[in-house]
Amino acid sequence: MTTRTSAATIDRPLWRLLPYMASRPVVFGLVICSGLLYYATIVALPALTAYLFGTLVTAHTGAGGALVTGIVIAVAVAGLAQWWQTGIGHDWAYRLLKELRVRIVDGIARATPGRLLGRRTGELADIAKNDVSATELFFAHTAGDYVGAIAVSLAALVTVAVLNPLCALVLAVLMVLVAAVPAVLARRAGEQGQSMRAAGGAVAGETMDVIQGLRELALARRGRDYAERVLARGDELGAAHRRYARRAGAELVTTELLLGLGLLVLATVAGAQVGAGALAPQWLPAVIVLGTSAPAPIATVSATARTLGEVRAAAARVLTIVGYPAHVDEPAAPDRVRAAVPAVEFDDVRFGYPGQSDDVLRGVSLRIEPGETVALVGRSGAGKTTCAHLLLRFWDTTTGAVRIGGVDLRDLATEDLSRTVSLVPQDIFLFDDTIAGNIRLGRPDAADTEVHDVARLAGAHEFIRALPDGYDTRCGERGAVLSGGQRQRIAIARALLTKAPVLVLDEAVSSLDTESERALHESLEATHGSRTTLVIAHRLSTIRRADRVVLLDDGTVVAEGTHDELAANAPAYRRLLARRHNDAVPPAS
Repeated sequence: MTTRTSAATIDRPLWRLLPYMASRPVVFGLVICSGLLYYATIVALPALTAYLFGTLVTAHTGAGGALVTGIVIAVAVAGLAQWWQTGIGHDWAYRLLKELRVRIVDGIARATPGRLLGRRTGELADIAKNDVSATELFFAHTAGDYVGAIAVSLAALVTVAVLNPLCALVLAVLMVLVAAVPAVLARRAGEQGQSMRAAGGAVAGETMDVIQGLRELALARRGRDYAERVLARGDELGAAHRRYARRAGAELVTTELLLGLGLLVLATVAGAQVGAGALAPQWLPAVIVLGTSAPAPIATVSATARTLGEVRAAAARVLTIVGYPAHVDEPAAPDRVRAAVPAVEFDDVRFGYPGQSDDVLRGVSLRIEPGETVALVGRSGAGKTTCAHLLLRFWDTTTGAVRIGGVDLRDLATEDLSRTVSLVPQDIFLFDDTIAGNIRLGRPDAADTEVHDVARLAGAHEFIRALPDGYDTRCGERGAVLSGGQRQRIAIARALLTKAPVLVLDEAVSSLDTESERALHESLEATHGSRTTLVIAHRLSTIRRADRVVLLDDGTVVAEGTHDELAANAPAYRRLLARRHNDAVPPAS
């Protein structure tokens, strides 16, 4: 089983963008009308000019004044039509891009974390920014352009057919050949476009890795090596662009040759038809100009089509994320947790991560009573963080059940679950926002007094007040302006502000000094019983303060009890703590 969805699995991605266009039918109709008007003036203006010239040459001057007036009007309308089409088409396109980006964020939120394992941050950012931007060409230059080009070109063809069927036949063959060029090479264009977008994503991913790992690269003196990796990905991207450009250039040359040869054939046939009396002489310039201008919209569309290979690939990557299903299923008839302070229960839980053959948890059963604090301990890889992730329903259990207040998590709406369980993770992420904004993440409407109260509980209030801008201090990217301990205290305050009745602390004090840890524990103990707490802990000072300790080993519960009970009766527990804290634990009596 894989957690990644290839863009190649998206069939006909451009067709799948059409519903976005149809979602605004009035604007869609205006875009098509603007395209029709624009291309109609492109064809009508030279045709009217040519007919005027033919009339003057053949001394049929009676309609000259009206034709001149018509040409002046056509010039004005052409300018207005181009302005209208450009404005409305691009305004519409950028509104659709905004909607796509919102849906990408929704897709990532639905898929987190299961389907995003292995996806690089830089690659996802490249999709949200560059791939979405690439679809602007489709939104702004297909609906109005394609409909307008086809309709106007067919109207011009019908006009020529009325004047001379043989000339119309030549023109029809030319138009079909011009339209066929991008169609014949569409598959190759799509493959090349996919290579380009994938190479662009790889460059973005490597660059993001280098930026985020600058400190580590400097310490290891490997900056040059990783720069070479970025350059290598850049070379691959350049090679993909060159292949794409060669194919697009060949399409352009072929189209121009067809247009030139077609015009030559049409002029020859039209001249012969005038000589044979099948075409009035004054119509000869108009037929030739129509023969030139009628394929022009199709040629313009073909120029757009030459770039659609990249757009198709970009759309496929975008729609892959937009179409991500939820990482867990929402219940058809959701239940709710009724207890103010609920119990937490793992009932014979087995679980293995997607793509891995071995289970991480093998029949875990444990119960945390309402208001109780339980420390979950064990060696690295024993399954502690996995238990926390299952309690947050990042994944569903393979077998067994996780319950809160007697309700299976699979029967809870994910929104209700997020209000019930709050997490302080080991790896803290702070947004480039103010400290107050980061604390308010779970409750944006919280009052300043509430923010200050939880900051005091987390031991953060004093250091925040000492900052020049206090709670309005910006944290920087990933909280870079704060120390590790300060970031951890902000995260703890953020979790407390949600007032969730179940709190999960995943190594939440690992970056705190002894005094800060003691103050935090005293604050939490002052509200003991008001929430059910699961603590994933390595520090002995944290473990001792828990009401009960559960020892995990190799995905199973091997012992549970108070710290003193396990220290006295569980050799595996003594060995674990002895490895971490030397001889801090007394031997069993």
